[in-house]
Amino acid sequence: MIWLDLSALSILAVWAPFILVFGGFVAVAKALGSLRKDSTGTVLRLLGFFVGVLLLVTGVMVLFGQAEKWETWLLLGLTGLGLVLKPLSRISFSALLGILAGLLCVGLLYFYYPLPATVLGISSFWIYLIVFFIPAFVVWLIFRFIEEIGKLIGAILGSWPILTVLGSFCIVEGILLLMNQNLLSLFT
Repeated sequence: MIWLDLSALSILAVWAPFILVFGGFVAVAKALGSLRKDSTGTVLRLLGFFVGVLLLVTGVMVLFGQAEKWETWLLLGLTGLGLVLKPLSRISFSALLGILAGLLCVGLLYFYYPLPATVLGISSFWIYLIVFFIPAFVVWLIFRFIEEIGKLIGAILGSWPILTVLGSFCIVEGILLLMNQNLLSLFT
């Protein structure tokens, strides 16, 4: 089994200025492309998702490696979330996790404690169905709340005005980092 070596990902912290500039251009292009409904907008949304994942991973590596650069990893994280959460909000993870939890409970009951054909005059099918729906509903309810919070954050950070501002800040921060400066040093 191949284990992920985090030291290999630490190179992303070194390349953070370039990744910021690239991510900023993609964020601005995606924000402006979201106003278009043609195939260019679709390509930009797909590219934006993968660049958002890259921004998030780079932000984590900057946080672990250089915690004093909090403005850099905060900008990487916010822009990455803006690019990633909006497309992910179309998938219902809460329903998927609820179904998996229900199937797991029914499977464990069926394989470890198989029921006879009837229990107290009730068909075992109905008992298995109840065992499926109770955990499925509880897990769906819990993760639905988390999913809605994610949709809200994605809608805010993924809106074209906010994404344009975040992308512009990424570009400026990346260029300033290449000159051994940062955005906060301009204001202090």
